[in-house]
Amino acid sequence: MGIKNTKLQMPNIKLQIKIAVILFTGILFLNPLKINSQNAVKIGVALPMFSDSEDGSKKQLGNEILDGIKFALQKYSKGAPVKVTLEVMDTKRDPVLASDIIRSFGEDESIIGVIGPVFSSELSESALNGPQFSLPIISPTATGDELAANYNYVFQLNPSYEVRGKLMADYLIKKNGLKNFAVIYEESYGDNFRKHFETEVKTMGGKVVIAQSYPKNPQNITEQIGAITKYIRENDMFINAANLNLTQKQKLELSGVRWSLIDSSVSLNMDVSIYYMFGVNAKKILDTMNIKPYKLKPETTKYIQGVIDAIYIPIANPNEISIIVPQLFSDGLGMYIAGTGDWNHDKALEDNKVYLKNVVFESEYFPDETKLNELKENLKKTKYKISKNFLFGYDTGKLLFRLIGEGADTRQELNASLKNLVNYDAIKSKISLDYHGINSELNILRYDDGIKLVETYKLSK
Repeated sequence: MGIKNTKLQMPNIKLQIKIAVILFTGILFLNPLKINSQNAVKIGVALPMFSDSEDGSKKQLGNEILDGIKFALQKYSKGAPVKVTLEVMDTKRDPVLASDIIRSFGEDESIIGVIGPVFSSELSESALNGPQFSLPIISPTATGDELAANYNYVFQLNPSYEVRGKLMADYLIKKNGLKNFAVIYEESYGDNFRKHFETEVKTMGGKVVIAQSYPKNPQNITEQIGAITKYIRENDMFINAANLNLTQKQKLELSGVRWSLIDSSVSLNMDVSIYYMFGVNAKKILDTMNIKPYKLKPETTKYIQGVIDAIYIPIANPNEISIIVPQLFSDGLGMYIAGTGDWNHDKALEDNKVYLKNVVFESEYFPDETKLNELKENLKKTKYKISKNFLFGYDTGKLLFRLIGEGADTRQELNASLKNLVNYDAIKSKISLDYHGINSELNILRYDDGIKLVETYKLSK
C-alpha cells in the first residue's frame, strides 16, 4: 500500500520542482543584484599600513584601526545573513596612492563600500571616486571641511572643523544663554575652528567681541590677554558695594543679586560688572536704584567683568593648556572657558585643576563605560588590544556590517542607509550622518576632579 501511494505522488513532486525552478528563475531575472549580494559582498579597506617599513610607529595607526574592523567583522560573521569579506590595501599616507586604491575598489563591482582613508589629505584626493563609481567611502577619522559636504557617497564619522566650531557656538548660546564671546586661538590649526564658531555665533544673534590669535608653541599669551583686558576696561561698567549706602545695598539684594556677591564686593573691595549682575538691561535697572556705574580705574586689579560671557579657545596641543589657563586665571579671565577636542586630556587638566573653575569642551571620544567594559571582556581571549584607534575601527566596522546585515548590501542601499543614519549609539560617541554626510554629534565634557560627560549634543541642520 505504501509503495503504491508513493508512485501515485511522483508526478505531483515533479510538478512542484518545476514550479519552484520557474519561480526562482523569475526572481533572479527581476533582481539579479540582490540575489548575488546575498551570497557575499566585499568591503574595501584603505589604511596607512606602511607594510614595507620597519618603523613600528608608522604602522601603529593603520594596524590598530584594522584590528578594530577585523574584530567587528568576527563578531558580525556569527550567523550573519550576508557574508562580508575585506579587501585591505596600504595607502602609505600618500594621497595619490589612496585615490588610486579607491578607484580600483570602485572598478571592482563586488566591493560595495570602503572604510578609509583616515587622513583628510587622502580623503580630499579620493573623494571624487565616491560619486564617480557610486561607491560609499566612509572615513573613520578625517576632520577636514569640504569633503563629505561636497561629495555624494562620502561620509565622515569624525565631525569636521565646521561641525565642531558651529556645534560649540550652538551649545553655548542655545543651552547656556550666552551671547558675547572672546576667542583666543592658535593661528593655524585653531583657526579652522575659530572661523566656523564666529560664523555660527553671528548667525544665532551673538557676538564675538574680540578675537586674538597666538603662534604655534607659544611661550605665553600676555599680549592676547592684554587686548582682552583693554576691551573690558573700555566697554564694561562697574559698581563696588563698599561705596554704596545701606538703602542702595538693600535695593541690590531685593533685585535678586546674591548677598554673597555683595558681601564679597565689600569685604574684598572688589568692583563687579553691572552686566555680570543684571545682563544687557543693567543700566536701566541701576537708574531705578539711583546707582551710577563707572569704568575701571587704571590701577584696579580686583574685579569681576561681565561684557564677555565666555572665552572660546581652540588649541592645537594639550600642552598649551598649561600656558593659557594659569594666565587667564591670574588676570581674572577664567570665568567660562569653552574648548575643542584637544582639551580632552586628563593629565593637562589635572595639572591645572586649581585654575579651572568652569570649563567645557567638545570631543568625539568619550567611550560609554558599560559598553567599553563589555568589549574589554570580549577581547580577553583574542589577540586584539583595545586603544583609541582600535575603537575608531571597531565602531566603523560594526556600524557598516550592521547596515549590510539589515539589507543595505548594494552600493546604493548602503549609501542611502548611511545618509539617513541618526543617533547611532557607538562606543566612543553617538553618530548622526544626516548633516551633509558628516557626524553631527559630539560629547560635551567638563572637568571636575576628572573628565565627566555633560551630554551628547547634536548640531541642528
